[in-house]
Amino acid sequence: MMSRRPFLQILRNPASFSRPLLAFGLMAVLLILEGGNAHSRTYIEAVDRERFRVCADGNLMPYSNKEEEGFDNKIAALFAEKLGRPVVYEWYPQVSPKFVRDTLDLKKCDVVMGVPAGVKSMLNTNPYYRTGYMMVVPKDSGITARSLDDPEMANLKIGVVAGSQPSRLIVEYGLADKSISYALRFDTRKKSIGRLMIQDLKEGLTDVALMFGPKAAYHASAEGLDVELIPIKSLDRHENRMDFLMTMGVRIGEQNWKRTLNELIKENQDEITAILEEYGVPLMKIKRGRRKSSETSQK
Repeated sequence: MMSRRPFLQILRNPASFSRPLLAFGLMAVLLILEGGNAHSRTYIEAVDRERFRVCADGNLMPYSNKEEEGFDNKIAALFAEKLGRPVVYEWYPQVSPKFVRDTLDLKKCDVVMGVPAGVKSMLNTNPYYRTGYMMVVPKDSGITARSLDDPEMANLKIGVVAGSQPSRLIVEYGLADKSISYALRFDTRKKSIGRLMIQDLKEGLTDVALMFGPKAAYHASAEGLDVELIPIKSLDRHENRMDFLMTMGVRIGEQNWKRTLNELIKENQDEITAILEEYGVPLMKIKRGRRKSSETSQK
């Protein structure tokens, strides 16, 4: 059994496991830090068969809020309808490093929506969409740069969340002195860094913002700012990865529940995609891995 200290040391070295530290930004960072290893043992599934119980942040648009206005709220409602169960929420701020421990692990809920593939504190379903970090450029700005290595970037003020995936590239391309940093960890009940970044972009305090796609699209629309969302290219598939497969997270060991959700994802993918498109989420094609041709795999 791996102790907590070595496990956290592995997490702090992004090259040591398949997922970077961390791309999705706030939510994914906190989920990974939650601990919880997949041990070889027998699990008794604790899924509520009468309700569709979801762990979520009550103030994290465009994903979720207590008014159930986010796109993950809509997808959860879709799944609950297909299962013939009412959807109920365990609200908990995802700023807390205890998010998974105090919700999913305590069996107060059975699924976390919008979890980047590879998070170690949960069992991941199949992905239901893929998105990533974007260069957010106002359409009336006259800026022609479409990548961070464009020489024009050296003359622009760049908004970026400190410690996020794009902040690594800012250093890689020698643009650190051109960046304006925003907090990685914040209390979603009190403020929204995504909204602040778009407001600063609108007011001209920054020229370009580097943001996670769903948040960029939502807050730009809410602020009435017409922008172009340009995917940031990944330098590699580890610490410099800029795009992510988004899954649902369940308790480790609950394989039957995971299979049920996988079937729902497969059967309702078109409706899921329609919900995401309604919220302007910049979607990327999900690349399926090739399986080795064998009698077993064909079966």
